Amino acid sequence: MTIKATWTFNGQTKTILGNWHRLWCLLFGPFYYLFKGMFLWAILSLLTANGLWIGFPLFNRAIVLRHYHRKGWVQE
Repeated sequence: MTIKATWTFNGQTKTILGNWHRLWCLLFGPFYYLFKGMFLWAILSLLTANGLWIGFPLFNRAIVLRHYHRKGWVQE
């Protein structure tokens, strides 16, 4: 299930989570979070060896949705 969001400032629409987000997080770890612009999570993922390998991919949806919500994106 793809999750899209709209930025309230200018109405821009963006896909923030694709169907395979957990797999990408598991395979690429810190680089996945860097691509999303989540620098603190990338450092944390790198330091904890990708969240003890399985932790971050399991909670990836909540992590990414909370990050975008705090930045002003509204889920559709």
